[in-house]
Amino acid sequence: MPRKSNRQKIEDFLDEQDEGFQWYFLVLPELLEKISSRNPALAYTFQQLEAGQRIALYALLMREYRTNSDMAWDAVDQMKIDRAEYPKHFHRISGKSLSKRSRQLIAPAEKVRDAIMHGRYETSAEIEKAILRCLQYAKLLNDEFEAKVGFRPFGKLQGVTSKKGKPQLDERISTAVLRGLGFEVAID
Repeated sequence: MPRKSNRQKIEDFLDEQDEGFQWYFLVLPELLEKISSRNPALAYTFQQLEAGQRIALYALLMREYRTNSDMAWDAVDQMKIDRAEYPKHFHRISGKSLSKRSRQLIAPAEKVRDAIMHGRYETSAEIEKAILRCLQYAKLLNDEFEAKVGFRPFGKLQGVTSKKGKPQLDERISTAVLRGLGFEVAID
């Protein structure tokens, strides 16, 4: 039996995922199909990862604390989210920890991305391998988030932040909650 190419592994991996995950990475197959360089596909995949992580923290804030939605988004949007800090932010908001496995899974893909961003050459095969690792990382985070806080951030998030009958906190209390969680919140 011939070995699968990295491209085929990406396609197979996406086909095995739920509809929400496929929707979240909807543009990826088209990028791989229509653009000969793999760099845009890798950039798209990382952009989706980083946006998903930020949105996940916002959804977690809203779900757990019911803070004012505009204030919560501003707080999350202004925060520095880097590789090492993301698990700490998750823990600070949820009180739970993400596995070290997620960092180990994404680290080789980050090295490929960093090499490209600094003008170095990576083969299409290495880039495709990095894209596959990104997708595996997103699935792992989905699984961890679902087990620990009850939702999957890389997908459709309808209803995740709503708690019927429970209003959002007013701005004064939201400010106190967000500051208590370590966010910088300006007072108008």
